[in-house]
This record gives sequence, C-alpha cells and structure tokens, in this order.
Amino acid sequence: MTRFAACALVMAGCLDAIAPEIGPPVHARCSNEDSDPDTVVRFAQVRAYVFAGDEGHCVHCHSTDSATPIGVEIGGLDLRDYTTLRAGGRHGDAVVVPGRPCESLLVQKIGDAPPFGARMPIDGPPFLDDDDIQLVADWIAEGAHDD
Repeated sequence: MTRFAACALVMAGCLDAIAPEIGPPVHARCSNEDSDPDTVVRFAQVRAYVFAGDEGHCVHCHSTDSATPIGVEIGGLDLRDYTTLRAGGRHGDAVVVPGRPCESLLVQKIGDAPPFGARMPIDGPPFLDDDDIQLVADWIAEGAHDD
C-alpha cells in the first residue's frame, strides 16, 4: 500500500475498525486528595490497622523486632515506628512523601502496580483491601504527621 493510500484510509476512518479495543480503566487513577477531609488519620491508626493489626502483615517482615525481618534485610524498610518508617529504605526516603500519596513508594507498593518488585505483602494474596490502602493514602495526603 502506498503512503497516499494509507493516508486516505486513515482520513476516511477506515482503520478505526481494526484499532485495538482497550476498554475502560480497571482502577481509578491515583489521587493526592484526602478522600475524607473531615476525618483526621493518625499514624497510630495506620500502624495498628494496616502495619501491625490482625489483617496487617507488614511488620512480620518489615521490623527488626520480627523473627523473619525479610523486608528489612532486602528492602531496608522498618515499619515498627514512625522514625524508622520515615528513614526510608534502600530505594530512598520517598517511602512517604507528605501530601503526595501518589509519589510515595509505600502507597505504590501496596497498590495494584508497584514501580518495582512485587506488590506487598509479599505473601499475598490476599493483599490489603481498598479501605486499608485508602487509610494509608489519606494519612500521607494529610501530611503524614506523627502523633
């Protein structure tokens, strides 16, 4: 096919019929906005419900107090308290970027498509549910303060 003929087909809309069907987005785009600005999220809540709670398996690997500190040994990230979390890990101190959950590695690693390595927790599924991920994102959106 000549360039002229290909151009004519494109302009006529003929190639639209063979374009790939990509469908709607699977998940909403990341937002740096707090999902519930009227509710303050404290680090103690994030630690209790997500990192160390019944459903939160993070400190099993990401704590030097753990019997199996794999996350500390491999990624250098210790989640046992605010100071060690904010110190970051081997991938820098962008683990938490106050006010910017979408740029925070913590949110990226517990989300659907981490920028590197496996989604956390490493022993998932099950992974953290949307409410737990939103709690972490809201805490970071609010400035990731220590309480």
